Amino acid sequence: MEDKYISISCIPLPTFIQGGYAFFDEGENHPNRNDLQYFVLMIIVKGQLFIAEDGHQYTLNPGDIFILLPHHHHYSWKPVEQSTEYYWLHFSVAGKWTQENKPVDVSSKVDIPTLHYFTPTVTLYLKKNRHITDEVPAFKLINRIFKNSAKQNNVGFWQAQQQFIDLLQIFQEKTKNESTSTQLAERIERFLRDHFDEKITNATLSREFHVHPNSIALSMKKTFGMTPTTFLTKYRLEEAAKHLLTTDEPINQIARNVGYNNIYYFSTIFKQHYAMTPTAYREKFKH
Repeated sequence: MEDKYISISCIPLPTFIQGGYAFFDEGENHPNRNDLQYFVLMIIVKGQLFIAEDGHQYTLNPGDIFILLPHHHHYSWKPVEQSTEYYWLHFSVAGKWTQENKPVDVSSKVDIPTLHYFTPTVTLYLKKNRHITDEVPAFKLINRIFKNSAKQNNVGFWQAQQQFIDLLQIFQEKTKNESTSTQLAERIERFLRDHFDEKITNATLSREFHVHPNSIALSMKKTFGMTPTTFLTKYRLEEAAKHLLTTDEPINQIARNVGYNNIYYFSTIFKQHYAMTPTAYREKFKH
């Protein structure tokens, strides 16, 4: 079957709605639907799923990613033959999108002024059906999205939305005009944002991306103007500031939530960045 590509305008950005983990026993069928208003992103973990959309039949295996279109007819074209499991994520697109045999530039639904703002493309290209060889990073990120969305608070909501955009970036078809260094820096930047609450060192990044630490630092400085360490510190403190203003969590808990086990070190770094202690920051700006 010929390849299909879904091209989505990213202004406005796609929005994560909900997600879960599906189990099907031998002989069961995927639900038969034609009125779902969301895109459905599926990542097969185990077994084999026989899914059809508008009469086109697909056989999905572990590591396969598949995207169902909103308001299109999808169903099982035959029951599963073994225990089958997959992640599913519903997402909504308010802007323009199209599915074609090749990636297509899609204009924004919102007028973009070019005098003070320019971006080379506002289109996200997703292959309708593709296979990934290393599922672990994607599965970790999906579980973090689910964990944050389950918090049912403002911080969790925004973190889940940010991480969902990161997931789409992992799955997107790369544009040809991006250099290898830029692509590496963008991957590092997403990893730092998605794992900022964990212990991350130069060795961690080197193992994750199979690149020498010097190359990692150079690519980040060239693309973002700062080292991975500086970026991580800046992002952690921004997340801490959000928690201080939107929750009543104790300072020591916030410190741990953003990756600092030593509250005194956290307070010192925070004061260097914001010119006041975390407690003073909360008292001054929280209403």
